[in-house]
Amino acid sequence: MAPESGGLRALMADSAFRRLWLIGAVTGIMRWLDVVVAGIYVFDVTGSPTWVAAVTFIRAVPMIVGVMFGAMAARLPLGGLMRVGIGTVALSYTILAVLAVFDALAVWHVAIGVWIVGTYWSSENSVRRTMMCAVAGLANTGTAISFDWATINALRLAGPFLGGVLYDAYGMAAPCALGVVCFAAALFLALGMTSGSAPALSGRRRLWEDIADSLAIARRSAAIKGVLGVSICLNFFGFPYSSMIPVIGKDVLRATPADVGFLSSMEGLGAMVGAVTLTAFVRPSWFGRVFMIGSFGVAAGAIAFGLSHIYALSAVALVVAGAGMSWFASMQSTQVLAQTPADRRSGIMGVLTTTIGIGQLGALPIGWLAAQLTAPTAVVIYGSCAVVTLAVCAWRWPAMWRPG
Repeated sequence: MAPESGGLRALMADSAFRRLWLIGAVTGIMRWLDVVVAGIYVFDVTGSPTWVAAVTFIRAVPMIVGVMFGAMAARLPLGGLMRVGIGTVALSYTILAVLAVFDALAVWHVAIGVWIVGTYWSSENSVRRTMMCAVAGLANTGTAISFDWATINALRLAGPFLGGVLYDAYGMAAPCALGVVCFAAALFLALGMTSGSAPALSGRRRLWEDIADSLAIARRSAAIKGVLGVSICLNFFGFPYSSMIPVIGKDVLRATPADVGFLSSMEGLGAMVGAVTLTAFVRPSWFGRVFMIGSFGVAAGAIAFGLSHIYALSAVALVVAGAGMSWFASMQSTQVLAQTPADRRSGIMGVLTTTIGIGQLGALPIGWLAAQLTAPTAVVIYGSCAVVTLAVCAWRWPAMWRPG
């Protein structure tokens, strides 16, 4: 167990933390690569932005029941849950790779695959990050989560570009094969873990009672309510712009799949810079304000991306959005974990995941709006709505951004 203080050096000296971090790193390669490659494939096959948005939504559907994952994670061994999830994703990528090699892959196969992958990512907050928090201790939680996001976002810089290059050269088989390798490596790391699992709660209570307790914790805290409100607004109106990157990249910017992947990787560049800055310079007393600044940064970057018709300017806009995303995401988990009793963290992180999933419902209307108007217009409208709703949340729940 890492000491309660000591920062990143103390965390990296702990073998359980290192393994949890490495699992996030090797699977994180696919986290964003998968989104871009699936979007390019679906748009190539269907030519429809609505279908691209629909597949993005399918990936997010499991998050809507994230509160159930949280309640289950509080009752079952977290290490076992993590291994089952990693193994299932590895098997899914294997099947997709084989279908692609034999030219038998269809859009519905990809849809099922992204749903399975989405289920795994929906468990991240309740399982792996809760385990990281248990290993790091409360004093190091902010550093641990920020470093985890910095690593994942650094990989986001390379992942989408690598995915675009592989898809351009070899089709869907190559990205799927990479997914098999990454998740097999993660499974090896998870099988070797000897510590780091947070203790499960007693099985005497009913599942719905654990869910009710988690919701009650959220209702009692103005700060948590604010974070959840911002999460819904930003996921509904802010983040859906990313589903339109393949559409705008190919239709408006006339980019190749490799260039679309590189464009999407600019989010990763911004996210990496934002996360490194956060880890190195931001003090705990600033966390709430950083959370709100990052949220508005995502919305501003989305609007700029929708307005741009020049590849270089679009890339800059995505850098801004990515930096805001990293500040928002790091502080989102940190704020919630800091406000929650240690034995209820899996449950409340499940509530957070559900709010993210509810927000993902915005991925469907943006596809319809893009089909009726244009993809850039839809992105600008969504980004503008994000600014308005975020301002309302900041006014309604000031406790989440004002120092205590």
